Amino acid sequence: MRKVRMQSWMIAAGMVGLLGAAIIAPAQAGVAVKWGEFEASRGDALTGASADGDDRYVLRPSSIKVRDIEALQEAQKVGLSELQSLKSKVEGQDRAFEEFKRKDGSSTSSNDSQVASLKRALEEQKTTIDRQKGEIEGLKRSLDDLKRNVDTLSSKVK
Repeated sequence: MRKVRMQSWMIAAGMVGLLGAAIIAPAQAGVAVKWGEFEASRGDALTGASADGDDRYVLRPSSIKVRDIEALQEAQKVGLSELQSLKSKVEGQDRAFEEFKRKDGSSTSSNDSQVASLKRALEEQKTTIDRQKGEIEGLKRSLDDLKRNVDTLSSKVK
């Protein structure tokens, strides 16, 4: 669902850029706009509008490439996958730890070291999960910022 939504706004932004170029094209001699079906390649830059000195908007390619957005999406998928994997490991270790506590209530030195080792591993994995959650949130914010920028640019073109 998210991929479809992300592709649709990228297509919408491209179409807005093409429409804006079609409006500006008659005013600029030698500028051609090709209408029809197209597919963006990874190296294509998103189109953005900027104001020139005469209070007109000029369409220009931005520094954001299709591959940048695809890389953000892929990084988010990988981060979510790693997070899920670590979460299941932590849950498994938590169950093992609880079972261990139920089975053996004695406090021998070998059991104490095993408990301490399990606690350390559990804390390390919780820390890793928290770090990755922060990274995923950062990726989500970046994608939201990109979407807002495209929406802003498309509204300026209209």
